[in-house]
Amino acid sequence: MDMFRRTFAEIDLDALAGNVRRLRAALSPRTFFCPMVKANAYGHGDVGIARALEKQGVRHLGVCLIEEGLLLRQAGIQSDILVFRGFDRAGAEQILRHRMKPVVSTWEQIEDLEALATGAVNVHLKFDTGMNRLGFSTGEAQKLFDRFWQNPKLRVEGLLTHLWNGEDAGQADGDSAAQLRALRGAADRFKALSPAVHALNSAGIVHRLDRAGEKADPSHPLEAMDWGCRPGLMIYGSNPVRPGFGCELEPVMNLRSHVAVYRTLAPGEGVSYGHTWKASRDSVIAVVPIGYADGYHRLLSNRASALFAGERAPVVGTICMDYLMLDVTDAVKKKNLSPEKDQEVTLFGRSREGVLMPAEELATHAGTIPWEIFTSVGERVPRVYKGGAA
Repeated sequence: MDMFRRTFAEIDLDALAGNVRRLRAALSPRTFFCPMVKANAYGHGDVGIARALEKQGVRHLGVCLIEEGLLLRQAGIQSDILVFRGFDRAGAEQILRHRMKPVVSTWEQIEDLEALATGAVNVHLKFDTGMNRLGFSTGEAQKLFDRFWQNPKLRVEGLLTHLWNGEDAGQADGDSAAQLRALRGAADRFKALSPAVHALNSAGIVHRLDRAGEKADPSHPLEAMDWGCRPGLMIYGSNPVRPGFGCELEPVMNLRSHVAVYRTLAPGEGVSYGHTWKASRDSVIAVVPIGYADGYHRLLSNRASALFAGERAPVVGTICMDYLMLDVTDAVKKKNLSPEKDQEVTLFGRSREGVLMPAEELATHAGTIPWEIFTSVGERVPRVYKGGAA
């Protein structure tokens, strides 16, 4: 596609491969491993990311919606696709027709699958251990086992839960530890079926990695069994606990644009709607063609910074639907640059000069989380893939 506006999300598949490789190297080859590619792969482009993960030998991929799974199948993705959202009978029919694996949370879903299945179907049973959103009660574990034992149509391939506070997974008496104990208790009822048992999201995983080596303690709930992993945010290069904790990660998405035009302001002159920022000195302002319609939150007005020629430049004035403005006065002076219209700007990610603008920093300024920063990048921002698997 021609790009008349040079604003794009550069997706670094080598960075993705490195993040996944470092993670898998720390896990047993037998560990259930299901990267999450829901929500357009957290804004990174689900088809492109799924293809890259398949090339790395990933066998399971996680989506929320049946529609997301159908899109991957239409694109030729062959990996097992787990559908985590609930479904009705019509949804069950599509899941079975397109060889997806249902995550089952209700007795009605079991009945729908049994009514439609023409052969043995592998399912994953979800237990609600505290999220209070989806899943069976752990008190139903024996009843569920009895339903599936020697069931000719349905086989339990996996058991799972969802950590509601994975950031505390390193604490032996924390909320996550209580959830893991509850799931292990339910899983004990299913030992005869040998299912995979998966519970660790990105936060749980990085705590597990942090506890390797000298910190290892088999009595800790996090290490009491080989918990399956469903990494999401971390494979895209963002650490949900803190940078560097557990493992080093590299950002996969670099949100880039270019300067459209420069403006010079005298002291007292303002820029953008409402003149919420006024120059206190002679200033050079770069107008960059990206705005809140592209997912760069208006809340970042007069708070965030971007990378201009490898230097931090503050976002000034109110962010518009299609544009934002940077005060590049210091960067121009420091590097003795003549303002050039096509100067690249990195809104988050790593600049060409190797400087990092963390998505986590933008999330803090916007009062949100990095998940929302990534998934907010809109559809009119092209995803441009680079790297050996592109």
